[in-house]
Amino acid sequence: MWINIVIGLVIPWVTIGYLFKKNPVVIILMYPLGVATAFMGSDWGFGLFWEVTPTYEQNRSLPAFPFKIGYLPLLSVLFGYIKAKEIVKTPLLIILFTIITAFMELVGVWTGKIVYFHGWNIFWTLFIYLFGFMGVAFYIKILKKYKILE
Repeated sequence: MWINIVIGLVIPWVTIGYLFKKNPVVIILMYPLGVATAFMGSDWGFGLFWEVTPTYEQNRSLPAFPFKIGYLPLLSVLFGYIKAKEIVKTPLLIILFTIITAFMELVGVWTGKIVYFHGWNIFWTLFIYLFGFMGVAFYIKILKKYKILE
């Protein structure tokens, strides 16, 4: 569980803290979206299609909690930060983030931290991340349209 806390929570929060100093508005807007998306996406299939180790009988989703409030929101924050800076065009950004995130999850599968079952595989995960990042891009577009995010 300590690995989950360090990799899923401590390292992402340090990174988010650094980005907060650079652009606090993006962090304030994107972090809650990342948390909401993480909980919605993860809880939908947790225990049905995947689990995060170590597993606890009393609360099977507890090992994923650090990732839901650290690593996954960090992805949203990084996506928003890069998108706000207009460093990469949106379609390429979505594809890059989808592939990199799916690869990171594949590493979790290879190391045994994530366990898939009932026919779930990395390709389904790829689509989940694709739709998630498309949603984040749409959210950013709305924020820019109403001049909330410049």
